[in-house]
Amino acid sequence: MTEEQWNAIKTNDRNYDGVFFYALKTTKTICRPSCPARQCNPKNVLIFDTYEEALARGFRPCKRCRPDQMEWTGAKEQLAETAKQLIRAHYKEKFSLSELAGTMYVNGSYLIRAFKEVTGFTLLQYHNYVRCEEAARLLRETTQSISFISCETGFTSSSHFTRIFKKTTGETPSRYRDDYYLSLATAENAKKEE
Repeated sequence: MTEEQWNAIKTNDRNYDGVFFYALKTTKTICRPSCPARQCNPKNVLIFDTYEEALARGFRPCKRCRPDQMEWTGAKEQLAETAKQLIRAHYKEKFSLSELAGTMYVNGSYLIRAFKEVTGFTLLQYHNYVRCEEAARLLRETTQSISFISCETGFTSSSHFTRIFKKTTGETPSRYRDDYYLSLATAENAKKEE
């Protein structure tokens, strides 16, 4: 094992994933350099150029970093992606951490930390972002009232919707709609003048 390889393992460097694999004599597992398992003793590490090489020597894939599934990005990333999909699918519904965590069979505190670490958003911020994204689409594509759009995107009141929408987009819903139609009119006038 080179010093560069050991540094990649110590720092869980994703840049070395696929470049080499390491196996642990103690647990008989094959890992990627980015494996989040606790740091191992370098005396117990064997380096392999390929996953198949380590497999042929009797080692099995690690369940934490899944070296046999190189497209897999990691447990936290997968957890965050699943949470995002569930929030998008149910954005109209009231947000419940315990229900979301229960659906995913994880601890709520762990879900909160993993989601924030991967996305930079809290779960509630992401939920509000998705609702505002849909509200912005409705403001652009329909003539529905703001209170209708508020209800349609799962907000309990127009004032709450306006506050969250402004916090998310920087504009109130009515200003957003006005600015959108103004920019369309300006673009249309520019075309006519050409």
